[in-house]
Amino acid sequence: MKRLPQVRFGWFCGILYLVALSFVVFQGGKTSLMLFVIMNGLGLYLLLGRWSGIGGIQGKRELGAVAGQDGLYAAGSRLKVRLRLHVPGFWPLPYVIVRERLVRLSGSDLQEYELSFVPDYKRRGQVEYESAPLRRGRYQFLETKCSTRDIFGLFEHHGAFREELYIKVLPRTIELQEWRHLRKARTGQIEQRASSLWARETTQIDGVRDYIHGDRMSRIHWNATARTGQWKSKEYEREALPRFVIVLDRRAGAYRSADAFELAVSTASSLLNLALRRGMPVGFVSAGKETAWFGAGKIPVNRDLLTEHLIDVEADGEEALDRVLRKTAEKFEAGASYVLVSPSMEDETLFALEGLSARRAGPSHIHIAERTPQAEPSERLQQWSRTFRGRQWELCSITRLEELPKALEAGTA
Repeated sequence: MKRLPQVRFGWFCGILYLVALSFVVFQGGKTSLMLFVIMNGLGLYLLLGRWSGIGGIQGKRELGAVAGQDGLYAAGSRLKVRLRLHVPGFWPLPYVIVRERLVRLSGSDLQEYELSFVPDYKRRGQVEYESAPLRRGRYQFLETKCSTRDIFGLFEHHGAFREELYIKVLPRTIELQEWRHLRKARTGQIEQRASSLWARETTQIDGVRDYIHGDRMSRIHWNATARTGQWKSKEYEREALPRFVIVLDRRAGAYRSADAFELAVSTASSLLNLALRRGMPVGFVSAGKETAWFGAGKIPVNRDLLTEHLIDVEADGEEALDRVLRKTAEKFEAGASYVLVSPSMEDETLFALEGLSARRAGPSHIHIAERTPQAEPSERLQQWSRTFRGRQWELCSITRLEELPKALEAGTA
């Protein structure tokens, strides 16, 4: 069907040429000869346009100043792309149209850009553009298609080139300064009622902390107590810190929107960065279609491997969250500090958290809430908060990543 107009146009040109030739043969004269010469000149120009060189176009793609290291970008960033193009040959070209395509491999997102440039006398040129904000995932540039037309716009000639370039977009993160729950895990306050052989304190003083009921008199820091007017205890360095385990809920039915799941991934990644920056032993559980365990059995977490995992994770899990939490308790040692990142407020989840607490673990919950026009939290969230407060667990609820630092500071004790 696309070739039908071209065939008709070819027949029209052929008939027009026969008419011009017949006009010269049967009519003669300067006018008919001039029209025939013009007809041959235009025909030759249009015919030679097929060898314009656009079919062998060459290009090189460069990323601008916002390029990340090792091809890594943060979600929400934009790509500044510069294309340097060269069309081989000598036939003059009025302009070249460039069509760029950037596809997200882990989804169906496709960004298309159409630009144009006028080649210089060396048949070179360049185009620049800025992409739309990128989502978390892996991206690849597809074949770049180029085209040009003659000065009359009658015929279009095509060419293409491919330059392999892959881009990795990390989850968006926010810098966190401190979290009371993490500080308790570092100082051993979560295990104040049970001693751990692998977390014994040394005799080296590391600082001052609030007094905890049951501290020995020898542990009281009298100078700090007198200065502040509140009971203070000495904080000692520990031979080994308890593991900080982050559990990311990836169940497909738990999230109502893709933005909510992206918020959960960004939250988990931000908490992970905070724990690593504080020198905590880290564990990570990605509860999806195939549950991934990082740091289980006191194995150090491979930061690069975990980063690659967070780039590709999707909300595809089907296993019940309470079962995942029970398996998590078996994978990690007693006394670990667990952080659940999930929108779940189910009774089964609460029972599983109680099971973690029975193993001398300090569970906490970062609740991923849906954005609603209501300013007040839902009745279920208020009940969930009261339950955590009664058990002295940490709980905070967020609807945006920017709320996370403040929410961690004002979390339920």
